[in-house]
Amino acid sequence: MSISGNTTRSALIQGVAEYLETRSGLPGFPFVIFSDHLPSPSEVMTLLTEEQLLGGEKRPFIIALHPGEISHQPDCWNLLAQGVADITGWELPEELIRYLESKYRRNKEITDLLDSPVVRQNLVGDSSVWKKFLSEVIEATLFSQASMLLIGESGTGKELISRLIHTLDRRPDKKKLVIVDCTTIAPELSGSELFGHERGSYTSAVQSREGAIALANGGTLFLDEVGELPLSLQAELLRALQEGTYKKVGSNTWLRSNFRLVCATNKDLGKAVELGRFRQDLYFRIADCELHVPSLHQRREDIPLLVENFLAGHFPNLPCPRIHRLVMDYLLQRPYPGNVRELRQLIQRIALKHVDHPMITIGDIPTADRRPLTASADQPLPADGIRTMLRNALLTGENWWNLKNRIAETAIQVALELEGNNKQKAAERLGVDVRTVQQYTKKMELIVSSPGTT
Repeated sequence: MSISGNTTRSALIQGVAEYLETRSGLPGFPFVIFSDHLPSPSEVMTLLTEEQLLGGEKRPFIIALHPGEISHQPDCWNLLAQGVADITGWELPEELIRYLESKYRRNKEITDLLDSPVVRQNLVGDSSVWKKFLSEVIEATLFSQASMLLIGESGTGKELISRLIHTLDRRPDKKKLVIVDCTTIAPELSGSELFGHERGSYTSAVQSREGAIALANGGTLFLDEVGELPLSLQAELLRALQEGTYKKVGSNTWLRSNFRLVCATNKDLGKAVELGRFRQDLYFRIADCELHVPSLHQRREDIPLLVENFLAGHFPNLPCPRIHRLVMDYLLQRPYPGNVRELRQLIQRIALKHVDHPMITIGDIPTADRRPLTASADQPLPADGIRTMLRNALLTGENWWNLKNRIAETAIQVALELEGNNKQKAAERLGVDVRTVQQYTKKMELIVSSPGTT
């Protein structure tokens, strides 16, 4: 904890500080900056040390000000964007202590679940982007019954995430998870898939049938690709969600169903609303909590871990072969428009070609998958490309030292990406000491940019 500004309330601050000293050793317990004014990002940086941010598990930090001293200004948002957990005012020491304890307990519960087998074995990844996303999923699941809308490209694992939501849901009498693929719902069946039907309600209805809404009663209903739901059914679904009541096709009896709703789409539903293809009221109803699933491109550093996981699944009773560096380079640089699903299928094809050998080699990559890579480490940027890049940079005012530092930092970033964030291997690839890479990563984690910088 730190103290900034005048000391008119130093006695109150000291009382809180003495209590926090007994908790500061707990991993993840918030680090507090007390201040009589809203400090700038650079001022905050002067109060933080490498130990506070990098000593073991990082701790979110909170700026505590006296009530009435937080004004609406850009610095508030800049501080939040740089990793500050919260900016809060307080009247009494007990209020701040109670708040920090609550914050710590919630963060610990989320972190414990992130590290649990149910998450790590099913939703593999250690990148900060992936962990942040999963933290948001876990928080919304544990501490609310909100409807959740998962937005992401095909192949990013939206169905797996829906299963995690259902698994973590705390309802003591929770029933089953029901999955509906909205791309398979035929409009001519008038919603039988969702609402069920009575015998004789249409030509092929030889017996009555329960729909997904009835089957999900007491459990979770997952509507995959909800953007494909026929417009004619959207009003009926909205009523079922708002009132908890529905009618089977061919019936005049209202029935009740209560479930948690999770929807997924790879479409821009906002655009669909503008075009009249999706009801605005339904969109707002299904998106109590809107979460954007990262693409594999956004979490490329997870590729080595995903590859290891997929490969192990193909050799359950045998020693899992290691990945040759050339193969890993290929996997890290290859584009994946199909995201994690495409990577899993590629590993399956590689595993099928592999014969008894302790290592996966480039010969195991199927011929059809041996695409030329546009960003291969073995294909240097042409001299004219480098010349053009430097010319443009100099024309925009860059000088020698800025260029030198930016090129070095970019090279380290690329090497870390290629080596799955392994600092030792990144240093070997660059031909530098591992301490150079470590110093760069520490610098990037410690820097709190001033307003307007990126």
